[in-house]
Amino acid sequence: MCSMREYNVNNSQNTFTQLIPITYVINKIPYYLKDSIINNKQEWCIKPNLAGKGENVTIGVDVTLDEWTCQLLDSNHEQWIIQQYIPCIQYQSMNISGMLFCFNDQCFNIETIRISSNKIVNISNRGYFIRPYVHQEYIHSMKDGSILTKEKLHEQLIELKSIDKQWNQNIYVASSGGSGGKLNMMLEQNIISHNDICLNVFQSDNIYRSFEIFNDFCSMANCTTLPMSANANDEDIFDVIEYFKPNILMGSPHRLMQLAFSIEKQSRKEFKFEKIFFACESLDDIKQKFFKHIFHCSIYIGFYGSAETGVFACQLPKYSSTKIYLYPKELVHIEIINSKIIVTNLIRKRNQLIRFDIGDLGRIISNDENDKYGLIEVFHSQRLIMIENETLSKSDIEEIMKQINLIEWQLIIDYVSHTKNNQILLLFRCVKSELISIDSVEKNIRNNLQKYFDTVLSNLSEHLILQFESIQFKDLIRDKISNKLLKIIDRRV
Repeated sequence: MCSMREYNVNNSQNTFTQLIPITYVINKIPYYLKDSIINNKQEWCIKPNLAGKGENVTIGVDVTLDEWTCQLLDSNHEQWIIQQYIPCIQYQSMNISGMLFCFNDQCFNIETIRISSNKIVNISNRGYFIRPYVHQEYIHSMKDGSILTKEKLHEQLIELKSIDKQWNQNIYVASSGGSGGKLNMMLEQNIISHNDICLNVFQSDNIYRSFEIFNDFCSMANCTTLPMSANANDEDIFDVIEYFKPNILMGSPHRLMQLAFSIEKQSRKEFKFEKIFFACESLDDIKQKFFKHIFHCSIYIGFYGSAETGVFACQLPKYSSTKIYLYPKELVHIEIINSKIIVTNLIRKRNQLIRFDIGDLGRIISNDENDKYGLIEVFHSQRLIMIENETLSKSDIEEIMKQINLIEWQLIIDYVSHTKNNQILLLFRCVKSELISIDSVEKNIRNNLQKYFDTVLSNLSEHLILQFESIQFKDLIRDKISNKLLKIIDRRV
């Protein structure tokens, strides 16, 4: 029997009642009701059966009397179902997370639903309910058509919160929309298939959604996902690997590196993966070589996006050591303005972002081979420091550190305290192998750094101080929410 439950609030007590729609098999309708059902079609709906997803459902209010009578009296429909129709409240728009559907002003249900055209017909039993909060869709953009920055977006969100006190309660405003477009690209490019078994160790707490996003990818591709998350114990992960033998490992380079160190330290038996999916951070050649040694994997595929836009691009294996990503043109429109990456999601239906400055710099690469997909190279060239006529940018630092054989690195920029001329400190924190000394690392960094200055570094000592320290991988500073490695930390602001 199909049912709908109503959530009633009576003072401080929450009372659950169950409403069971009146239901008959058509050939067993009591004779005294048949005329009433025909003449009051707006109160009924016809369905092939009580199961399924609602295909071929006819709602009386949506059809003419002749069409309704024809459906009801059709000899092929004798075993079909006639059921009381309980209409749903129609809202101008909704912003809801997950499979939450509204039947009246107090009832949401997380369960199987049946729909016809644009209306919800009924739900199966055993539903669970929360107090609903429904608000309008919002399109975030600048009225004059200019670029929407993160700062302006946050101002808009704060304004919405001041207008609507419950705007950010009872609902998670998440980046969403367009997953199908990404998935089609991934399937066509043989990035993922239904035969894959994927071990997911992405971050899952602090409302960080990479874990859920990649589980969704696996689910839509009909492949198997093993959702362990970054917080899982290494030993538990090893047990899952040995039992299920996944062929794809997915996670942030930081978590994968922790896993690799644990395998190397314990001298466990070999684990082999065909592919590694990564996001949140880049994966340079040094890490790839280390992963190849530990995981025996040679295919690395990176994913790109932001918290506001969601994931919208991924790499082909041939681009894995670069910052070149493939994106579906039907999903996003990308502009490059003064090297800034400006993104508009073309199909998202909620929390739409128009001409949003994602915060990175990049360039569009010609892709004559395929009209459906574009190529974008992501890079950083923002100016970090300026000393007299000398400048140093993020891309300069990244290029320098590529030349240094380190497991990982981090740069902290700060002012030296108690100096009159705002002397700048560059502190290089290095995770190195035991075979390399910190002195040799310092020498290599200084030599490479000199290439970006016309003035000899020693002559800049009044303005610039260089320091170097060797640290453990676990001591790297990470973002408290996303757990991303903070490669360059500027403490001057």
